[in-house]
Amino acid sequence: MLRFIIFLSAVFTLISCGQNKQQVQTPQNPDNPVMDSVAVVNDPKNNLNIQTNSFSEIDSSGILMFPLSMGESERDGGSLSYKEMPSNSYWNIIFLNSKTNEYHLLSDRKMLIRNYDFKYSSNNNVDIAQTSRQIFYSITSDDLNKDKKLTDGDPKYLFVSDKEGNNFRQISPSNYDLQNWQFIKSVNKVLMTVKKDSDKNNKFDEKDEVTTFEIEMDKGTEPKEIFSSDFKNKLKILYDRDWKRLKK
Repeated sequence: MLRFIIFLSAVFTLISCGQNKQQVQTPQNPDNPVMDSVAVVNDPKNNLNIQTNSFSEIDSSGILMFPLSMGESERDGGSLSYKEMPSNSYWNIIFLNSKTNEYHLLSDRKMLIRNYDFKYSSNNNVDIAQTSRQIFYSITSDDLNKDKKLTDGDPKYLFVSDKEGNNFRQISPSNYDLQNWQFIKSVNKVLMTVKKDSDKNNKFDEKDEVTTFEIEMDKGTEPKEIFSSDFKNKLKILYDRDWKRLKK
C-alpha cells in the first residue's frame, strides 16, 4: 500500500511539473493588449517620444494645460513607426497646478481630442464670455466603423471637465456625431445638434438625420432629445406636402 501511495505521489508531481513547464513555455499572444511596460519605456525601437509642444493657462488660475501629441519616426519607404494621428489632434492633456506643482492626466481612456475650449459655444464667430467652471472638449473615443483606428469617420462627442481637469465626462449621446453646441447660461443647459447614422451604414453623411439634444449640467442626467418623434413625423408630412419634388 505504501508503494502505491509513493507511486501516485510521483505521478502527480510529474504531471504538475509538466503543466508548469508548459505554462512557462507558452508564447505570449501577439493580440494580447497587455504589453511589457519596461520594453515600451526603454526599447529604442519603439520610437515613442512624448511631445508637449505648447501649453496655456486657464483663466489666470495658475492651472496649465499641456496637450499631448506623439513624435513619430519615419521608416524606409515613408511609413511611420507609430499609428498616425489626424493633424491638429491630441491623445491626452496634462493638467499642472503651477502653485503646488501637482499634475495629472485628463483621462486614462483611449481618445482623440479634436479641440477644447473654455467658451460657451462651438461657434467661433460668437463672442461669448469664458466660463470659470468648465472646459469643453470635442473628442473621438469610439471606433464606430470598426477599422481599429480613431479617425474622421468615427463620431465626435462633447465632453466636459472642471478647470482643474477633474470630473471628466461625456455629455453628448453615444453613436451620434457632434455638429454644434452651445451652453445656455440662463437655464444652465447645453444644447447640441448631432448627426444620427440613420441608415446604419457606419457612416455620417448628408443623408443622415441631424437632431437636437439637451443636457442639464448640474443634475448629472443623460442627454435627451428635445423634439419628439411625433413632432418630427409632422415635419416630414408638412415638408412632403409643400416641397415634394415634381415627378418627371
